[in-house]
Amino acid sequence: MLIIKQYPQELEIPYHLLLDADPSKKLVDKYLACGILFGAFYSIEPAGVCLLIFLNNTTAEIINLAVSEKYRNHSIGKSLISMAENQAKLWGFKYMELGTAEPLVKYYEKQGYKYHKTIKNFFVENYEFPVIDNGIILKDMIRLIKNL
Repeated sequence: MLIIKQYPQELEIPYHLLLDADPSKKLVDKYLACGILFGAFYSIEPAGVCLLIFLNNTTAEIINLAVSEKYRNHSIGKSLISMAENQAKLWGFKYMELGTAEPLVKYYEKQGYKYHKTIKNFFVENYEFPVIDNGIILKDMIRLIKNL
């Protein structure tokens, strides 16, 4: 049975998942220091993670979302997004944002997100190495937003 909850502090940080979504440990650590990490678990095995940060008083952001390859295509990402959105809404946030690359835009649009803006050369300027997704070198970040 899948359980989604705030990631227990006594467990080791699941860098193997977090770095799959964002290959910069420096950035992941920065977000972990100010965010809330949720985990999806089968028994005690982490199947996925979602890291939520707060941009301002009205907007939260899913800054990292990753599902273990073993559990992909089981709606775990969708469940993690829903949990993050519900928590943010309970805490009084009105919007959820996220940043992604072109290959994942359609996935998030299916979850109700809409195009907000493009940040040109984000991946080129913010990483010391090329960021590659499915063999494509990423350049621009696509920002998406959803009313909660």
